[in-house]
Amino acid sequence: MDTEMEAGMDTMDKMNGEAKGMNYFSAMWHVLKIDEEIYKDISARGLAFRYSTTNMLILGILYGFFSLYFVDKELFRTFPDPSSVLVAQVIIVLTGILVAFLMHLGAAFLFWTFCRAMKGEARFIPTYFILGVAIAPLWIAVPGLTALHAGWRDPLVYFYVAFTGIYAFSSFFVATKSIFGYSYKKMSIAVAMMLVFTVSFLGLWLG
Repeated sequence: MDTEMEAGMDTMDKMNGEAKGMNYFSAMWHVLKIDEEIYKDISARGLAFRYSTTNMLILGILYGFFSLYFVDKELFRTFPDPSSVLVAQVIIVLTGILVAFLMHLGAAFLFWTFCRAMKGEARFIPTYFILGVAIAPLWIAVPGLTALHAGWRDPLVYFYVAFTGIYAFSSFFVATKSIFGYSYKKMSIAVAMMLVFTVSFLGLWLG
């Protein structure tokens, strides 16, 4: 009986914590402010999976809808009827969601691998979910990324993507630092190793 009451009180404490401000929207506000402490709070409350999944769905939907906005409208004029156009648009949005999840998986594995190389002890799954939470700043980069993918080559678009990309990367940096418990120096070394590897790999692949 006492055990059941304690479990009930723990549940109520968790609900009260969210009611006092630790809800999704306030948590994402802290993420957007690059607040390192928020990741410890989210992990402690067992909300990483929920918030990560929500963020990835939002990212994928945004990518899909902006892709529809920038796509050449002549493409849809070749379809025989409106229902075919609607199906194609739904497929584009669903593809955006799939791409978001796959890119998140790859990025999480990359960060985790190089942080483990620095003797980190965090497991992959918690890292995956925390980086999913940290992906919120990437929402802001989506319009520029889809514009580039659609063929826009305006200098302002390049500047926008670079600025928002650095912003999003800083979010990943802080989130990974938080879950591994690294110092800024140790985390910077891990990220430098990762960037050298990534740039070298892309140079060999594209060259």
